[in-house]
Amino acid sequence: MIDYWEKTVPWTFKDEGLAYRDRRRLRYALQDYMLETIPFGSYRGKRVLEIGSGAGIDSAEFGRNGADIVSLDFTETGVTSTKETLAEAGVRSSNVIRATAQNLPFRDGVFNCVYSFGVLHHIPEVGQVVSEISKKLAKGGDLIVMLYNRNSLLYAYSILFLHWEAGLSEAELIGRYSERIEGCPYTRAYSIEDIPTLLADDFHRITTEIHYNVVDTPHDRKVKIGLSDELGLGWHIIVRAKKRAGNTKR
Repeated sequence: MIDYWEKTVPWTFKDEGLAYRDRRRLRYALQDYMLETIPFGSYRGKRVLEIGSGAGIDSAEFGRNGADIVSLDFTETGVTSTKETLAEAGVRSSNVIRATAQNLPFRDGVFNCVYSFGVLHHIPEVGQVVSEISKKLAKGGDLIVMLYNRNSLLYAYSILFLHWEAGLSEAELIGRYSERIEGCPYTRAYSIEDIPTLLADDFHRITTEIHYNVVDTPHDRKVKIGLSDELGLGWHIIVRAKKRAGNTKR
């Protein structure tokens, strides 16, 4: 798994050599709901952990808004890219760590928010990760994650219909075609109904929003289409939840 992600860390644009400001503009123009939906400015003076920082653009956004950001990635490419992005964005932080989400190397109860965008659906041991996140959050701390939507147009039309290949299972199709670079080792898409089951032992006050209406075409990947988010057909589910007080499940 790590070999795939070392080569495909999102938003690095390593071959193009784009500056941070250009990478930031491209990210938040493509996924244009993010700056309104993700509360980057709500954690000034508070400690935020990003799991799967990738190129570090979202970590930089938290840091630029005054959060004490700690960035974690399990690839060397992600760690290096995040450090470079934070430096270029003027975020003073040496807290960029290489580790896995299954074994977070922090004291319990130290974070006010754990944020992870498009990462947990690539981890087979997701229940273990949710438990780890809960332990590291302070009482009443926030969880913010993006998960792929199984009930999206991209999943139903592009992955299961357009990319259908004889002999491939549904799990193999989503693994092959969920990402910009084909052949991701593991991807799972979730329905809205799956999320309480995933989180309810450790979290409450769970809310969801669906965004990013895109499909693949025979020639292009993730082409935006003009649908309302209210239809619930977008590819991204933004999940927000609060750590349960007094939770003892480990």
